[in-house]
Amino acid sequence: MVKNEQISTENKIEDLSKQQWQLFIEGDKNAYSFLYLHYVQELYQYGCRFTDDSELVKDCIQDVFTQVYQNHKHLSSPDNVKVYLMSALKNSLFNFFKKGQRFNVYSSHVSEDKPYDFDLSIEETIIENETVKSRRKTLSHVLNDLPSRQKEIIYYRFYEGLEYEEICELMDLKYQSAYNLLQRALSELREIYGASFMSLLLLSISLGAESTI
Repeated sequence: MVKNEQISTENKIEDLSKQQWQLFIEGDKNAYSFLYLHYVQELYQYGCRFTDDSELVKDCIQDVFTQVYQNHKHLSSPDNVKVYLMSALKNSLFNFFKKGQRFNVYSSHVSEDKPYDFDLSIEETIIENETVKSRRKTLSHVLNDLPSRQKEIIYYRFYEGLEYEEICELMDLKYQSAYNLLQRALSELREIYGASFMSLLLLSISLGAESTI
Protein backbone atom coordinates (compact mmCIF):
# COMPACT_ATOMS: atom_id res chain seq x y z
CA MET A 1 0.00 0.00 0.00
CA VAL A 2 2.79 2.43 0.96
CA LYS A 3 4.71 1.50 -2.18
CA ASN A 4 1.67 2.20 -4.37
CA GLU A 5 1.16 5.55 -2.65
CA GLN A 6 4.82 6.39 -3.19
CA ILE A 7 4.59 5.57 -6.91
CA SER A 8 1.40 7.64 -7.20
CA THR A 9 3.07 10.59 -5.47
CA GLU A 10 6.16 10.33 -7.67
CA ASN A 11 4.01 10.21 -10.80
CA LYS A 12 2.11 13.33 -9.72
CA ILE A 13 5.38 15.14 -9.04
CA GLU A 14 6.77 14.13 -12.42
CA ASP A 15 3.57 15.24 -14.18
CA LEU A 16 3.82 18.61 -12.41
CA SER A 17 7.48 18.88 -13.37
CA LYS A 18 6.65 18.24 -17.02
CA GLN A 19 3.99 20.94 -16.91
CA GLN A 20 6.44 23.38 -15.34
CA TRP A 21 9.13 22.41 -17.86
CA GLN A 22 6.77 23.15 -20.75
CA LEU A 23 5.92 26.53 -19.24
CA PHE A 24 9.62 27.22 -18.72
CA ILE A 25 10.64 26.54 -22.32
CA GLU A 26 7.80 28.85 -23.34
CA GLY A 27 9.47 31.60 -21.29
CA ASP A 28 7.84 31.40 -17.84
CA LYS A 29 10.48 32.46 -15.30
CA ASN A 30 8.37 31.28 -12.36
CA ALA A 31 8.40 27.78 -13.83
CA TYR A 32 12.19 27.96 -14.06
CA SER A 33 12.35 28.93 -10.38
CA PHE A 34 10.06 26.02 -9.51
CA LEU A 35 12.28 23.52 -11.32
CA TYR A 36 15.41 24.89 -9.67
CA LEU A 37 14.02 24.89 -6.14
CA HIS A 38 12.38 21.48 -6.59
CA TYR A 39 15.45 19.65 -7.88
CA VAL A 40 18.52 21.50 -6.57
CA GLN A 41 18.82 19.52 -3.32
CA GLU A 42 18.29 16.15 -4.99
CA LEU A 43 20.87 17.02 -7.61
CA TYR A 44 23.33 18.07 -4.92
CA GLN A 45 22.97 14.74 -3.12
CA TYR A 46 23.31 12.91 -6.42
CA GLY A 47 26.43 14.83 -7.42
CA CYS A 48 28.08 14.16 -4.07
CA ARG A 49 27.92 10.44 -4.84
CA PHE A 50 30.62 11.01 -7.48
CA THR A 51 32.93 13.37 -5.59
CA ASP A 52 33.44 14.75 -2.09
CA ASP A 53 34.15 18.19 -3.58
CA SER A 54 30.88 19.84 -2.59
CA GLU A 55 31.82 23.19 -4.14
CA LEU A 56 32.44 21.50 -7.48
CA VAL A 57 29.02 19.85 -7.29
CA LYS A 58 27.39 23.23 -6.57
CA ASP A 59 29.26 24.84 -9.47
CA CYS A 60 28.20 22.09 -11.85
CA ILE A 61 24.56 22.38 -10.75
CA GLN A 62 24.70 26.10 -11.45
CA ASP A 63 26.25 25.36 -14.82
CA VAL A 64 23.43 22.93 -15.66
CA PHE A 65 20.69 25.40 -14.80
CA THR A 66 22.53 28.24 -16.56
CA GLN A 67 22.83 26.18 -19.75
CA VAL A 68 19.20 25.11 -19.50
CA TYR A 69 18.07 28.72 -19.07
CA GLN A 70 20.20 30.06 -21.90
CA ASN A 71 19.02 27.36 -24.31
CA HIS A 72 15.39 27.05 -23.20
CA LYS A 73 14.01 28.14 -26.58
CA HIS A 74 15.71 25.17 -28.23
CA LEU A 75 14.77 22.54 -25.63
CA SER A 76 12.07 19.90 -25.95
CA SER A 77 10.17 18.22 -23.13
CA PRO A 78 12.08 15.22 -21.73
CA ASP A 79 10.31 11.98 -20.81
CA ASN A 80 11.56 12.44 -17.24
CA VAL A 81 12.70 15.87 -16.05
CA LYS A 82 14.62 14.51 -13.07
CA VAL A 83 16.56 12.01 -15.18
CA TYR A 84 17.31 14.73 -17.72
CA LEU A 85 18.80 16.97 -15.03
CA MET A 86 20.69 14.10 -13.40
CA SER A 87 22.21 13.21 -16.76
CA ALA A 88 23.16 16.83 -17.40
CA LEU A 89 24.81 17.11 -13.98
CA LYS A 90 26.73 13.88 -14.42
CA ASN A 91 27.99 15.06 -17.82
CA SER A 92 29.02 18.41 -16.33
CA LEU A 93 30.95 16.70 -13.55
CA PHE A 94 32.68 14.28 -15.91
CA ASN A 95 33.63 17.10 -18.26
CA PHE A 96 35.39 18.75 -15.34
CA PHE A 97 37.13 15.51 -14.39
CA LYS A 98 38.30 15.13 -17.98
CA LYS A 99 39.69 18.66 -18.09
CA GLY A 100 41.41 17.98 -14.78
CA GLN A 101 43.06 14.90 -16.31
CA ARG A 102 41.21 12.63 -13.90
CA PHE A 103 38.88 11.25 -16.53
CA ASN A 104 40.40 7.75 -16.34
CA VAL A 105 39.36 7.60 -12.68
CA TYR A 106 35.83 8.94 -12.93
CA SER A 107 34.63 8.19 -16.46
CA SER A 108 31.55 6.05 -16.92
CA HIS A 109 33.36 4.39 -19.82
CA VAL A 110 36.31 3.00 -17.88
CA SER A 111 36.55 -0.67 -17.11
CA GLU A 112 35.43 -1.91 -13.72
CA ASP A 113 39.00 -2.45 -12.54
CA LYS A 114 39.41 1.36 -12.70
CA PRO A 115 36.08 2.63 -11.39
CA TYR A 116 35.11 6.14 -10.42
CA ASP A 117 33.74 6.54 -6.92
CA PHE A 118 30.03 6.16 -6.30
CA ASP A 119 29.00 6.67 -2.69
CA LEU A 120 25.80 5.04 -1.48
CA SER A 121 26.21 6.28 2.10
CA ILE A 122 25.21 9.89 1.37
CA GLU A 123 21.58 9.13 2.13
CA GLU A 124 22.37 8.02 5.68
CA THR A 125 23.04 11.61 6.71
CA ILE A 126 19.54 12.81 5.75
CA ILE A 127 17.47 9.98 7.29
CA GLU A 128 16.08 10.82 10.71
CA ASN A 129 14.53 7.44 11.59
CA GLU A 130 17.25 5.55 13.48
CA THR A 131 16.01 2.10 12.45
CA VAL A 132 16.00 3.08 8.79
CA LYS A 133 19.38 4.75 9.16
CA SER A 134 20.86 1.61 10.73
CA ARG A 135 19.53 -0.63 7.95
CA ARG A 136 20.72 1.76 5.26
CA LYS A 137 24.17 1.93 6.88
CA THR A 138 24.41 -1.86 6.89
CA LEU A 139 23.26 -1.96 3.29
CA SER A 140 25.75 0.65 2.12
CA HIS A 141 28.61 -1.26 3.76
CA VAL A 142 27.51 -4.41 1.95
CA LEU A 143 27.25 -2.63 -1.38
CA ASN A 144 30.66 -1.01 -0.97
CA ASP A 145 32.16 -4.39 -1.86
CA LEU A 146 30.86 -3.94 -5.41
CA PRO A 147 32.58 -2.11 -8.28
CA SER A 148 31.29 1.44 -8.65
CA ARG A 149 29.35 0.78 -11.86
CA GLN A 150 27.43 -1.99 -10.11
CA LYS A 151 26.73 0.24 -7.10
CA GLU A 152 25.53 2.96 -9.43
CA ILE A 153 23.07 0.76 -11.28
CA ILE A 154 21.68 -0.62 -8.01
CA TYR A 155 21.15 2.95 -6.85
CA TYR A 156 19.27 3.87 -10.01
CA ARG A 157 17.15 0.73 -10.09
CA PHE A 158 16.30 0.29 -6.40
CA TYR A 159 16.83 3.66 -4.73
CA GLU A 160 15.50 5.85 -7.55
CA GLY A 161 13.17 3.24 -9.05
CA LEU A 162 14.25 4.07 -12.59
CA GLU A 163 13.32 2.01 -15.62
CA TYR A 164 16.05 0.36 -17.68
CA GLU A 165 15.63 2.92 -20.47
CA GLU A 166 16.30 5.74 -18.00
CA ILE A 167 19.27 3.90 -16.53
CA CYS A 168 20.67 3.46 -20.03
CA GLU A 169 20.48 7.21 -20.56
CA LEU A 170 22.35 7.95 -17.33
CA MET A 171 24.99 5.26 -17.74
CA ASP A 172 25.36 5.36 -21.52
CA LEU A 173 24.51 1.68 -21.85
CA LYS A 174 22.50 -0.48 -24.20
CA TYR A 175 19.42 -2.11 -22.67
CA GLN A 176 20.93 -5.60 -22.55
CA SER A 177 24.18 -4.29 -21.09
CA ALA A 178 22.30 -2.52 -18.29
CA TYR A 179 20.26 -5.64 -17.56
CA ASN A 180 23.40 -7.81 -17.49
CA LEU A 181 25.24 -5.37 -15.23
CA LEU A 182 22.43 -5.34 -12.67
CA GLN A 183 22.02 -9.11 -12.72
CA ARG A 184 25.78 -9.57 -12.27
CA ALA A 185 25.75 -7.23 -9.27
CA LEU A 186 22.82 -9.03 -7.64
CA SER A 187 24.33 -12.43 -8.40
CA GLU A 188 27.61 -11.46 -6.72
CA LEU A 189 25.79 -10.16 -3.66
CA ARG A 190 23.71 -13.32 -3.35
CA GLU A 191 26.84 -15.43 -3.66
CA ILE A 192 28.62 -13.50 -0.91
CA TYR A 193 25.75 -12.73 1.46
CA GLY A 194 23.11 -15.31 0.60
CA ALA A 195 19.52 -15.03 -0.54
CA SER A 196 18.60 -12.92 2.49
CA PHE A 197 20.43 -9.98 0.92
CA MET A 198 17.52 -9.13 -1.39
CA SER A 199 15.19 -8.98 1.60
CA LEU A 200 17.58 -6.53 3.30
CA LEU A 201 17.84 -4.45 0.14
CA LEU A 202 14.11 -4.20 -0.48
CA LEU A 203 13.22 -3.72 3.20
CA SER A 204 15.80 -0.98 3.72
CA ILE A 205 14.70 0.94 0.67
CA SER A 206 10.97 0.55 1.36
CA LEU A 207 11.47 1.76 4.94
CA GLY A 208 13.39 4.74 3.63
CA ALA A 209 10.53 5.53 1.28
CA GLU A 210 8.02 5.38 4.15
CA SER A 211 10.11 7.76 6.24
CA THR A 212 9.95 10.42 3.52
CA ILE A 213 6.21 10.21 2.78
